[in-house]
Amino acid sequence: MASTTKAFTAAAMSLVINDINNHHGENSTRMATTADQIHWRTPLASIIREDFVLEDKYTTAQITIEDALSHRSGIPDHIRHYGGTGASPGSIKDAVRILRYLPATAELRTKYMYNNLMYTAVSHAIETLTGENLGTFLLQRVWTPLHMDSTYWTRDDAQAGDNILAQGYTWNANKSEYTPEPCPDIIGGSGAGAMISSVVDYAQWIRCMITCSGPLSKNAHAALIQPRTIIAEDPTNMFPGTHLYALGWTRDNYHGEDIIWHDGSVAGYGCTMMYLPRRQWGLVMAGNTTLTSNIVQVVLYMHLLDQVLGIPSHDRVDWQQQISERIATWREKQAHAKDLLYPRLPVVPIPPTLGVWEYAGLYEHPGYGRLELRVDIDGFGLDADRLTCEVPIVILMEHVSGEFWLASLRERNQDPRDHERVRAEFRIGVKGLVSEVGIDLEPEMNGEKIWFQRIDLDI
Repeated sequence: MASTTKAFTAAAMSLVINDINNHHGENSTRMATTADQIHWRTPLASIIREDFVLEDKYTTAQITIEDALSHRSGIPDHIRHYGGTGASPGSIKDAVRILRYLPATAELRTKYMYNNLMYTAVSHAIETLTGENLGTFLLQRVWTPLHMDSTYWTRDDAQAGDNILAQGYTWNANKSEYTPEPCPDIIGGSGAGAMISSVVDYAQWIRCMITCSGPLSKNAHAALIQPRTIIAEDPTNMFPGTHLYALGWTRDNYHGEDIIWHDGSVAGYGCTMMYLPRRQWGLVMAGNTTLTSNIVQVVLYMHLLDQVLGIPSHDRVDWQQQISERIATWREKQAHAKDLLYPRLPVVPIPPTLGVWEYAGLYEHPGYGRLELRVDIDGFGLDADRLTCEVPIVILMEHVSGEFWLASLRERNQDPRDHERVRAEFRIGVKGLVSEVGIDLEPEMNGEKIWFQRIDLDI
């Protein structure tokens, strides 16, 4: 169920806060020995001090549970850092400790930037406070009370017994067929997207949110959907006007109606959950294809909303056309990426300082892991396999001019028209050998590159 997990992580924290502060119940007795008081504005570092360390000491000390859950930490997602040879996080703790190597791009609480690892940090904090796995906590405190009997935290749990999991697929444009995707096993991102469930179970969750009923308190329900951050720009959000983010929930307004919702996407799967509190109406959708599931869901739920709200036909929008236009704009941009990224190239490109084979080698970044560049099959470019990442990609690098290159980030089974192209650059050390390579892997860094240091040569 991908990022719809975030709402459950926030709900779990609301239960922890309630238990510790009210000192009642079997669970709270144990947790009260860990912390005397805790609230949404408690700094994360006060709970997981050794593990939650960022580049900046002030931000480390100031980021609260609320900041982390509402995506206003000042640190972008760095989604392409996940995994990679030599950097695959083996636990939630390991994943959180990578944050110290990932650059911030804004001041704390000044900008909405979606960040999965902040939810993993909150997951780690919950486990530290409760002394148990977050999946176990949710099973006992949320899923069982709501009779969510087909909901699991790990792939192994879900595949045990007689359960049949929906096979995930990606549309392979080259072959014009659906290609099976391996079932993801999200270890390091547990608080952000690990849940495995069904629309039937999720309907119980939506009913809980609509009716503001147990196992969550009335105060918790109010806190979870209270807007905390303004989302200035989100190209995937089709609702008009200002978008807001609460704690694991997005809030929008459509024709005067309050919409509380969240979607999720992971390789092979896409889902959406949504409810209209005033009308006591909600929906859950889940599909087993990468991205196309989410696109179909947008078209469908916008149509359903128009029906429920009684929008006249002449005021309705062709949502499929709207999405198709956005996709076409993206593809046009990628098709002309070289000219857009390097608008002032010399008429005759400057050749690279060294032969292409001298750029091949092993590079490393403390947060993004290892990058092994090889000469491609044609002998003119370079490529690197990062298929062990949470977003599996192959990087293909094409020389542009001098030490400047164009890197194509190709996700597994992705339509070639959707491959993202970004800037890349090499630096030559004092010994005349390549010392590092920089790739523009995080859009929020505004052109600043992630620099991988060469580690296979004495430079």
